This record gives sequence, C-alpha cells and structure tokens, in this order.
Amino acid sequence: MDILKTDTTYNCYCGTGEADKFASALIFDGRRKADPATVKIAVVTDRIVSGYYYNKFEEQFLVRGVKPVLVPVECTGVQKGLAEASSVYEFLVDFGFGRNDWIIALGGGGVLDVAGFCASVFDGGINFIAVPTTPNAMYEGAVAKNAYLNSKKLKNAISVPFKPDAVIIDPSYLGTVPDKIKHNGYADIIRLGILGNLNILIELVKEDNVREFLNHVYVLRHSINETSPKLLALGDELAAAIEGYFRFMNYSDGEALALSLMSCVEEKSRAPLAKIYDLLGLPVKLDGVSSKSIMKVLRENLERNGVSTFEIVDMSDDEPRRWMVKKVTIDEACRIFSARLDVIKSDAEGLV
Repeated sequence: MDILKTDTTYNCYCGTGEADKFASALIFDGRRKADPATVKIAVVTDRIVSGYYYNKFEEQFLVRGVKPVLVPVECTGVQKGLAEASSVYEFLVDFGFGRNDWIIALGGGGVLDVAGFCASVFDGGINFIAVPTTPNAMYEGAVAKNAYLNSKKLKNAISVPFKPDAVIIDPSYLGTVPDKIKHNGYADIIRLGILGNLNILIELVKEDNVREFLNHVYVLRHSINETSPKLLALGDELAAAIEGYFRFMNYSDGEALALSLMSCVEEKSRAPLAKIYDLLGLPVKLDGVSSKSIMKVLRENLERNGVSTFEIVDMSDDEPRRWMVKKVTIDEACRIFSARLDVIKSDAEGLV
C-alpha cells in the first residue's frame, strides 16, 4: 500500500485490490486501535456500487466480529442535498452511533460529499474514511477541502470542511465504472492541464498507471494551489450556470465544466483540445438552450453574492499570455462570460 503525495493533513493510500482489507486494518490495527467489541461501522454507498462490491468489502469486518450497517443513499450530481444527508442521519441515530464510531464512504463524489458532510457535523464530528470508486472522486473528491451539498438549482450551496481520517484509493474499482461516469471525472484533470501542464492530458488519455498518474495530478494541483488557489476555479461560473439551468439533468458536472473550459482557452488551443474531448467522450458544443437563458442564470448567480466586484480567472491582456485572477464588475464579468458562451454555443439556438 503506497501513500500518495498530497498536500492534505490526512494520508491518501493507494493499492490495487487493497480496500477490501485495508479499511478494517486502519480502524482496528492502526494508531487508534478501535475495539471490535464496542465500535460501530456505517458504510455509506449507493445501489450500484454496493451491488458490485459491498459483500466483499463487508467481509473484512465480519471476520473481526463486526457487522457493518449498510447505509444506502443515491447521490448523483442531482441528488446530493440535505434530503440525502438526512437519510444518512436517520440510520446513524437509529443504530445509536456516536463520535467514537466510524463512517466509511464507498462510492463516487456525491457519496463522498454526503458522507463527509454527515461525518463533519454528526455528534460534533465522527471518525471517517473515504473510499472513492470513480475517477472524479479519486482525482478531485478525495483531496477536496470541503464536502458540498446542492440546494435546488444551486450547486455546492452548502459546505463543511472535508476531514477524513484517511482516504483509500483502489484502482480496481475503476473496472466497473460506466464510460459516462468515467468521462465525467476527466474535466478537473483537463483544467489542471490547461492551467499548468498540458502533458498531463497525454497521461490521461493513456491511463497506464493510476498510482503514478494520481501522484502527478496531486503534485500539479499542489503547485497551482501554492501559486494562486483561485486559479483552480477556472470555468466554474459558466459550468454552474449550465448545470443550474438544466437542474443538473442534461449535462453532468464534468460535461458542464468541460464545455466551460473549452470556452476559456485561446482559439489556437481549441482544435487540439477538441480532439482530446472526442477521445474522452466529452461534448464540445452546448445544445438545448439559448445563450440568453444561460446568461440570465449566470447573472443571477453573480448577483446573489451581493457584491459589486468579482474575482474571475481569465487570460492576461499582455504578453506573454498567462492565467490570472481579474477583479471585475458584474457587467464586465457578464461580457467575458457572454463571449465565452459564443465559443461553445451550438449554431442552432435552444428553444428557451
């Protein structure tokens, strides 16, 4: 089992085929050595992941005399709100969980967000292990600073610190991830490549060694974060407007971000980036909605902040061109986003 190079306060372990025994070892044989006779384990997961992996994952606890509580929750990009968190709470309360017990999140980014939210606030904070099973959860969710919940059409409107005791990344889980979900995880890597090192996109297409690739991803993310953390928000505003307009239905968060990133890059970079999108199954054009409708949602999102100026990530005006954080008024921001929208909008305008 390797420890990946992250800038988090907790260890991020990686080993193929290791999650089915390492999670229990961390709890019962690790630094804190929980007592199997008294500790409770809740495994938060969704129907699809549990169907593939739960029985084998559970076995490591059964051999120690501990029967985990299976907490089923559907946490797609749409279903990642207070209702889902409340359903997890009900299980924890009904089974008498306390702060010395453990929550394990086994699933994609939505499962990690909901379980991480509950772990942070339940009984003042409860022990928590994250076991991501999708690319996006491994690349991004496992090292996120916060656990986020949606509220109606507002993405990530509610947040608490994401503070797992450990993260266990097992690349063998990627074997059953559907292509659409797998592709959804690529957008955050594309953003890192655009901001810092396009060579990482070549590694992404190859998908040779997950452990090595994750190390490169985390090192690049740390480098950008050290330079200017705000840069990691490149593309978020337009992506949120696209997702919000469609109520998270037509475009996944990865697809919406990929579209927004395509709109951000200079013209000379669009054709090469489009080839990568084609290989990864990501859209290059926004369909089914008018530019006016997207801009209405985007302006509403900006106005909700209640401030007169905003910080957005954009290319510098002088040479050499570089990514930078600009402070702009709401009208200036809307002009920038409108120009970006023109890049990705389908020739056929949407009906609404």
